[in-house]
Amino acid sequence: MLTLEQLETSIRYAQFNFRDDAAKHLRVDKNFIRQNFDLTGKRILDFGCGMGGMTLWYAKNWDCTVFGVDLDGLHIQVANEMKARNDLNNVFFEKRDILERPLESQYDLIFMNDVAEHIPYPALEAILTQLKSCLAPGGQLFVSYPPWASPYASHVNRVTHLPWCQFLPEKILLHWIKRKNVPLTGEHESDLVSAYKGLNHLTHSRLLHVAKSAGLEEKQRLSHSILRHKPVLRHLNPRWFPLHFLITKEILVLG
Repeated sequence: MLTLEQLETSIRYAQFNFRDDAAKHLRVDKNFIRQNFDLTGKRILDFGCGMGGMTLWYAKNWDCTVFGVDLDGLHIQVANEMKARNDLNNVFFEKRDILERPLESQYDLIFMNDVAEHIPYPALEAILTQLKSCLAPGGQLFVSYPPWASPYASHVNRVTHLPWCQFLPEKILLHWIKRKNVPLTGEHESDLVSAYKGLNHLTHSRLLHVAKSAGLEEKQRLSHSILRHKPVLRHLNPRWFPLHFLITKEILVLG
Protein backbone atom coordinates (compact mmCIF):
# COMPACT_ATOMS: atom_id res chain seq x y z
CA MET A 1 0.00 0.00 0.00
CA LEU A 2 1.08 3.54 -0.69
CA THR A 3 1.56 6.11 2.04
CA LEU A 4 -0.69 9.16 1.87
CA GLU A 5 2.24 11.27 0.60
CA GLN A 6 3.10 8.72 -2.10
CA LEU A 7 -0.55 8.52 -3.13
CA GLU A 8 -0.92 12.28 -3.46
CA THR A 9 2.31 12.55 -5.48
CA SER A 10 1.10 9.80 -7.81
CA ILE A 11 -2.33 11.41 -8.12
CA ARG A 12 -0.76 14.69 -9.22
CA TYR A 13 1.19 12.90 -11.94
CA ALA A 14 -1.82 10.90 -13.13
CA GLN A 15 -4.09 13.96 -13.08
CA PHE A 16 -1.60 15.81 -15.26
CA ASN A 17 -1.65 12.98 -17.81
CA PHE A 18 -5.45 12.91 -17.66
CA ARG A 19 -6.24 16.60 -17.94
CA ASP A 20 -3.37 18.16 -19.87
CA ASP A 21 -3.55 17.49 -23.62
CA ALA A 22 -0.13 19.12 -23.95
CA ALA A 23 1.60 16.62 -21.64
CA LYS A 24 4.80 15.97 -23.58
CA HIS A 25 4.92 12.18 -23.69
CA LEU A 26 1.18 11.85 -24.44
CA ARG A 27 0.50 14.87 -26.67
CA VAL A 28 1.18 12.93 -29.89
CA ASP A 29 -0.99 10.01 -28.75
CA LYS A 30 -3.94 12.23 -27.85
CA ASN A 31 -3.79 14.19 -31.11
CA PHE A 32 -3.59 10.98 -33.16
CA ILE A 33 -6.49 9.38 -31.30
CA ARG A 34 -8.73 12.44 -31.70
CA GLN A 35 -7.99 12.60 -35.43
CA ASN A 36 -8.36 8.89 -36.21
CA PHE A 37 -10.86 7.34 -33.80
CA ASP A 38 -14.39 7.93 -32.60
CA LEU A 39 -14.75 6.06 -29.32
CA THR A 40 -18.49 6.83 -28.92
CA GLY A 41 -20.41 3.72 -27.98
CA LYS A 42 -17.28 1.54 -28.01
CA ARG A 43 -15.91 -0.97 -25.53
CA ILE A 44 -12.33 0.09 -24.85
CA LEU A 45 -9.48 -1.79 -23.19
CA ASP A 46 -6.55 0.22 -21.85
CA PHE A 47 -3.90 -2.49 -21.47
CA GLY A 48 -1.10 -1.59 -19.07
CA CYS A 49 -3.20 1.34 -17.91
CA GLY A 50 -0.72 2.39 -15.24
CA MET A 51 -2.23 4.96 -12.88
CA GLY A 52 -5.20 5.58 -15.15
CA GLY A 53 -4.48 8.96 -16.72
CA MET A 54 -5.24 7.90 -20.29
CA THR A 55 -8.00 5.51 -19.20
CA LEU A 56 -9.91 8.38 -17.62
CA TRP A 57 -9.17 10.57 -20.64
CA TYR A 58 -11.01 8.12 -22.91
CA ALA A 59 -13.92 7.87 -20.47
CA LYS A 60 -14.18 11.64 -20.05
CA ASN A 61 -14.05 12.62 -23.73
CA TRP A 62 -16.34 9.97 -25.25
CA ASP A 63 -19.54 8.17 -24.29
CA CYS A 64 -17.82 4.81 -24.10
CA THR A 65 -17.07 2.05 -21.61
CA VAL A 66 -13.41 1.72 -20.65
CA PHE A 67 -11.64 -1.11 -18.86
CA GLY A 68 -8.13 -0.54 -17.52
CA VAL A 69 -5.94 -3.51 -16.60
CA ASP A 70 -2.46 -3.50 -15.14
CA LEU A 71 -0.40 -6.12 -13.32
CA ASP A 72 0.86 -3.54 -10.79
CA GLY A 73 -1.36 -3.26 -7.74
CA LEU A 74 0.02 0.14 -6.72
CA HIS A 75 -0.90 1.55 -10.13
CA ILE A 76 -4.44 0.23 -9.75
CA GLN A 77 -4.69 1.74 -6.26
CA VAL A 78 -3.90 5.17 -7.72
CA ALA A 79 -6.21 4.59 -10.71
CA ASN A 80 -9.19 3.77 -8.52
CA GLU A 81 -8.56 6.87 -6.41
CA MET A 82 -8.41 8.87 -9.65
CA LYS A 83 -11.75 7.41 -10.72
CA ALA A 84 -13.36 8.35 -7.39
CA ARG A 85 -12.00 11.91 -7.40
CA ASN A 86 -13.12 12.55 -10.97
CA ASP A 87 -16.56 10.95 -10.51
CA LEU A 88 -16.49 8.85 -13.69
CA ASN A 89 -18.77 5.85 -13.79
CA ASN A 90 -17.95 4.46 -17.23
CA VAL A 91 -14.45 3.29 -16.36
CA PHE A 92 -13.34 0.17 -14.46
CA PHE A 93 -9.91 -0.86 -13.20
CA GLU A 94 -8.51 -4.29 -12.42
CA LYS A 95 -5.17 -5.70 -11.34
CA ARG A 96 -4.61 -8.57 -13.74
CA ASP A 97 -1.79 -10.54 -15.33
CA ILE A 98 -3.45 -11.65 -18.55
CA LEU A 99 -0.86 -14.39 -19.12
CA GLU A 100 -2.05 -16.02 -15.89
CA ARG A 101 -5.73 -15.04 -16.18
CA PRO A 102 -6.62 -14.54 -19.85
CA LEU A 103 -9.19 -11.93 -20.79
CA GLU A 104 -12.61 -13.22 -21.73
CA SER A 105 -14.37 -10.17 -23.21
CA GLN A 106 -14.09 -8.52 -26.61
CA TYR A 107 -13.23 -4.90 -27.28
CA ASP A 108 -13.65 -2.55 -30.21
CA LEU A 109 -10.36 -0.79 -29.48
CA ILE A 110 -7.38 -1.78 -27.38
CA PHE A 111 -4.81 0.83 -26.40
CA MET A 112 -1.21 0.28 -25.30
CA ASN A 113 0.27 3.70 -24.52
CA ASP A 114 3.97 3.55 -23.64
CA VAL A 115 3.70 -0.05 -22.48
CA ALA A 116 5.21 -2.31 -25.14
CA GLU A 117 8.79 -1.15 -24.53
CA HIS A 118 8.58 -2.47 -20.94
CA ILE A 119 7.59 -6.06 -21.84
CA PRO A 120 10.17 -8.82 -22.58
CA TYR A 121 9.82 -10.13 -26.14
CA PRO A 122 8.53 -13.67 -25.46
CA ALA A 123 5.85 -12.24 -23.16
CA LEU A 124 5.08 -9.43 -25.63
CA GLU A 125 4.25 -11.92 -28.38
CA ALA A 126 2.03 -13.92 -26.01
CA ILE A 127 0.25 -10.74 -24.89
CA LEU A 128 -0.33 -9.50 -28.45
CA THR A 129 -1.66 -12.94 -29.41
CA GLN A 130 -4.18 -12.79 -26.59
CA LEU A 131 -5.14 -9.17 -27.28
CA LYS A 132 -5.76 -10.11 -30.94
CA SER A 133 -8.22 -12.78 -29.78
CA CYS A 134 -10.02 -10.11 -27.71
CA LEU A 135 -10.63 -7.77 -30.63
CA ALA A 136 -14.25 -7.55 -31.78
CA PRO A 137 -14.83 -7.86 -35.55
CA GLY A 138 -13.19 -4.85 -37.17
CA GLY A 139 -11.42 -4.00 -33.93
CA GLN A 140 -8.00 -2.39 -33.80
CA LEU A 141 -4.99 -2.36 -31.49
CA PHE A 142 -3.17 0.94 -30.90
CA VAL A 143 0.47 0.78 -29.77
CA SER A 144 2.63 3.82 -28.97
CA TYR A 145 6.20 3.85 -27.70
CA PRO A 146 9.47 5.78 -27.92
CA PRO A 147 11.73 3.77 -30.28
CA TRP A 148 15.13 2.79 -28.94
CA ALA A 149 16.92 5.34 -31.16
CA SER A 150 14.78 8.14 -29.71
CA PRO A 151 16.53 10.88 -27.71
CA TYR A 152 14.26 10.02 -24.76
CA ALA A 153 14.05 6.22 -25.00
CA SER A 154 16.15 5.64 -21.89
CA HIS A 155 13.30 6.81 -19.57
CA VAL A 156 15.95 8.37 -17.32
CA ASN A 157 16.47 11.74 -19.00
CA ARG A 158 14.97 13.46 -15.97
CA VAL A 159 18.17 12.74 -14.04
CA THR A 160 20.78 12.50 -16.79
CA HIS A 161 19.49 15.48 -18.82
CA LEU A 162 21.31 13.87 -21.74
CA PRO A 163 19.45 12.82 -24.91
CA TRP A 164 20.42 9.41 -26.34
CA CYS A 165 22.17 8.47 -23.10
CA GLN A 166 21.10 4.85 -23.73
CA PHE A 167 24.03 4.59 -26.14
CA LEU A 168 26.59 5.21 -23.43
CA PRO A 169 28.45 2.12 -22.18
CA GLU A 170 25.93 0.41 -19.91
CA LYS A 171 28.29 0.23 -16.94
CA ILE A 172 28.80 4.01 -17.06
CA LEU A 173 25.11 4.78 -17.54
CA LEU A 174 23.95 2.46 -14.74
CA HIS A 175 26.47 4.02 -12.36
CA TRP A 176 25.13 7.44 -13.31
CA ILE A 177 21.51 6.39 -12.78
CA LYS A 178 22.29 4.77 -9.42
CA ARG A 179 23.93 7.96 -8.16
CA LYS A 180 20.84 10.00 -9.07
CA ASN A 181 18.24 7.30 -8.52
CA VAL A 182 14.72 8.26 -7.44
CA PRO A 183 11.80 6.07 -6.30
CA LEU A 184 8.87 5.40 -8.61
CA THR A 185 5.32 4.28 -7.82
CA GLY A 186 5.26 0.62 -8.73
CA GLU A 187 5.66 -2.92 -7.52
CA HIS A 188 7.72 -3.99 -10.54
CA GLU A 189 9.51 -0.77 -11.54
CA SER A 190 10.06 0.87 -8.18
CA ASP A 191 12.93 3.18 -9.13
CA LEU A 192 14.77 4.49 -12.19
CA VAL A 193 17.31 1.66 -12.16
CA SER A 194 14.65 -1.04 -12.43
CA ALA A 195 12.75 1.03 -15.00
CA TYR A 196 15.83 1.28 -17.22
CA LYS A 197 16.75 -2.38 -16.82
CA GLY A 198 13.20 -3.38 -17.75
CA LEU A 199 13.33 -1.81 -21.21
CA ASN A 200 13.40 -4.18 -24.21
CA HIS A 201 15.09 -1.76 -26.68
CA LEU A 202 12.00 -1.73 -28.87
CA THR A 203 12.21 -0.74 -32.55
CA HIS A 204 9.62 -0.71 -35.31
CA SER A 205 11.09 -3.77 -37.02
CA ARG A 206 11.15 -5.72 -33.75
CA LEU A 207 7.59 -4.77 -32.88
CA LEU A 208 6.36 -5.60 -36.38
CA HIS A 209 8.06 -9.00 -36.23
CA VAL A 210 6.37 -9.78 -32.90
CA ALA A 211 3.01 -8.47 -34.15
CA LYS A 212 3.15 -10.62 -37.29
CA SER A 213 4.02 -13.66 -35.17
CA ALA A 214 0.88 -12.88 -33.14
CA GLY A 215 -1.22 -12.74 -36.33
CA LEU A 216 -1.55 -8.94 -36.49
CA GLU A 217 -0.95 -6.65 -39.47
CA GLU A 218 0.13 -3.03 -39.66
CA LYS A 219 -2.81 -0.82 -40.69
CA GLN A 220 -1.40 2.62 -39.94
CA ARG A 221 1.87 4.11 -38.73
CA LEU A 222 2.98 7.52 -37.51
CA SER A 223 6.61 8.36 -36.80
CA HIS A 224 6.64 11.63 -34.89
CA SER A 225 9.92 13.47 -35.25
CA ILE A 226 11.52 16.59 -33.85
CA LEU A 227 11.59 17.71 -37.49
CA ARG A 228 7.82 18.30 -37.37
CA HIS A 229 8.49 21.49 -35.43
CA LYS A 230 10.46 22.87 -38.40
CA PRO A 231 8.09 23.79 -41.28
CA VAL A 232 10.85 23.54 -43.88
CA LEU A 233 11.84 20.02 -42.76
CA ARG A 234 8.56 18.45 -41.70
CA HIS A 235 8.00 16.74 -45.08
CA LEU A 236 11.26 14.81 -44.92
CA ASN A 237 10.85 11.10 -44.20
CA PRO A 238 12.13 10.79 -40.60
CA ARG A 239 12.66 7.04 -41.01
CA TRP A 240 15.76 7.51 -43.17
CA PHE A 241 19.14 7.07 -41.53
CA PRO A 242 20.24 9.10 -39.61
CA LEU A 243 16.97 11.04 -39.25
CA HIS A 244 15.40 8.14 -37.35
CA PHE A 245 17.42 9.24 -34.31
CA LEU A 246 15.09 12.26 -34.15
CA ILE A 247 11.87 10.23 -33.89
CA THR A 248 10.41 10.73 -30.42
CA LYS A 249 7.29 8.57 -30.68
CA GLU A 250 6.14 5.71 -32.90
CA ILE A 251 2.44 4.91 -33.21
CA LEU A 252 1.26 1.70 -34.82
CA VAL A 253 -2.34 0.64 -35.46
CA LEU A 254 -2.67 -3.12 -35.80
CA GLY A 255 -5.58 -5.23 -36.94
